[in-house]
Amino acid sequence: MMRYLMLVIALAAAAFFHHSHALALGSGDVAVVVEVLERLVPERGEAVYYDEEAAADWYEFDQDGPQLLAAGDFTLEAWCEAYDNTLKGLIALLPEAEYGAIHAGIDEKVSAIPGLDDERRSEIIAEWHQHVARFDALRQEGRAYASVVQPFALRLRRLTDF
Repeated sequence: MMRYLMLVIALAAAAFFHHSHALALGSGDVAVVVEVLERLVPERGEAVYYDEEAAADWYEFDQDGPQLLAAGDFTLEAWCEAYDNTLKGLIALLPEAEYGAIHAGIDEKVSAIPGLDDERRSEIIAEWHQHVARFDALRQEGRAYASVVQPFALRLRRLTDF
């Protein structure tokens, strides 16, 4: 009960201090994102992820359940901005070696898949390289938020698959 009360207070404080959530990401925003996700992940049974729809998916899940975001007056737009920027900051904080290892050897791995013709193999490799380029851009963008996200990085990593 006390944890829920603290979360509601954090949400209310974030709403109070950010009349416009379009402002830069602050540590209060990141704290709320982490607190909300720490509550929602066990209920949803799914790790936190990043894609263009992820923030809206988590918002909808909360709306159908505990409504933590509504208690803090978070609109869909404000939540999506805070969620997206927090995850971009986390992606930027991945150590270079770890980030590189995620993408290493993909050409060889795809080439080793039995039954793929050359055309399909080339398509998969090209799609993967596009995916890597998008994440490289997210990582670059996330550098602007990395210092704000850093104090929460360990908690966030526990909630993700990366």
